[in-house]
Amino acid sequence: MSSNPVAETVASLMPRAKAELTELVAFRSVADFEQFPKSESEAAANWIADALRAEGFVDIALLDTPDGTQSVYGYLPGPEGAKTVLLYAHYDVQPPLDEAGWTTPPFELTERDGRWYGRGSADCKGGVIMHLLALRALKANGGVPVHVKIIVEGSEEQGTGGLERYAEQHPEVLAADTIVIGDAGNFRVGLPTVTTILRGMTLVRVGVETL
Repeated sequence: MSSNPVAETVASLMPRAKAELTELVAFRSVADFEQFPKSESEAAANWIADALRAEGFVDIALLDTPDGTQSVYGYLPGPEGAKTVLLYAHYDVQPPLDEAGWTTPPFELTERDGRWYGRGSADCKGGVIMHLLALRALKANGGVPVHVKIIVEGSEEQGTGGLERYAEQHPEVLAADTIVIGDAGNFRVGLPTVTTILRGMTLVRVGVETL
């Protein structure tokens, strides 16, 4: 069986990916600032901006969106005449609710039975790291063949539409030939899956008054 250099590169990069995911998961970046300090989300956004800068991205910006959160943007130029791919992920996470009910601390990446646990380790801080790892693997095996834009949203879990409204005002920022969303699961462990259609969602905030 012939070797797969890209797969071998990915395997060699996994320890670094785990170390970075550990750092990113540690930010309590819940975009509900009544529950968690805004500084936690801002720190996560700055961590991602620094990571993109280290990978050669340019035009890096922390985009202040209308809901009071920040989305991280970066651009990695590719060969002349190449297509543009937009990579999407988000760094905000759901609140952990009762932290005492967790088997391991929610904001501490923990390995159990070969899997990594922690708030955002999959959805979607894991997606951020996945994009970085994939780009590194491509660079090590001939280079990235396209122009790459990346947008990492700061309030996806809250559904407050900050990035959506920003994009309506600045459509050129997200203009691309195709979009890859790092925020969907595999059919099962070990089976890479391409999701082609996502349904919409409705979020409702319910208030209850009693005597």
